[in-house]
Amino acid sequence: MKNSIQDSILESGFSITHISKKTGVSRKTIYNIIQGKIPTEKTKNRILQGLTNKVDWLSLKKIGGKVTVEAQYLIDLQNDKIKSQADKILSLEKQLMHKPITFIGGNIPDWNTIEYDVKTTQSYKPVNCLFSKYKMDDYVKFFKYLGYNSSEARYVWERHSKYMTSTKTYNKEDFMRNSPFVNIKETDELIVDQLSTLNFFESNIKANIVSVIQVAKCVYIHKNGSHVLANITVLFDIINYRSESKIKFLEVN
Repeated sequence: MKNSIQDSILESGFSITHISKKTGVSRKTIYNIIQGKIPTEKTKNRILQGLTNKVDWLSLKKIGGKVTVEAQYLIDLQNDKIKSQADKILSLEKQLMHKPITFIGGNIPDWNTIEYDVKTTQSYKPVNCLFSKYKMDDYVKFFKYLGYNSSEARYVWERHSKYMTSTKTYNKEDFMRNSPFVNIKETDELIVDQLSTLNFFESNIKANIVSVIQVAKCVYIHKNGSHVLANITVLFDIINYRSESKIKFLEVN
């Protein structure tokens, strides 16, 4: 529902740039008012006073006995129309793309072509980014890379996944006890640190990014104590607090 100052701006026939120059009110403030934001009384009075005296500040000129509007005003008006159309096109493009992907660290990869050995899916609690759901498509295969047989793999996985989805507070010592196959010191924080994950989601939400691909380094610990390196490529669904991870084992030290 429009307010009176909003109506006055829209019905004045002037561009946002022109009103801003003549009243000293920023373009952003004027745009926000048009979008429905209620201005301060001081801002409202400055705009209304300018609009009331609009004949005085149109920079009118007489040419051949006719009064004409200053060319700069017409240019500003046209530029505002062009910018408005560009903004509408950009908005429509974003809606059509649905989930634009921002890749951190280089060229945008095709998610479907990224090679992996094991895949996991995660859902996060928005309040703290701890896991609410956590699944691995083949935990026996995963732990085979780390030297565990199928029965050992089941025990370690169940302990790890139960901890990840039931803990109410993040603690590094508890994480290491329940995830003894992860070298927490050598692995990227985004993978093993809850606060880093929370900051990651919040910063992308503020930037209006809905989907991010992040490549992270992970160092696993083999049953014999050696290190197993892996790349984890994660597709984050920022809006819905979900992610899908593709784990690719590299080598055993």
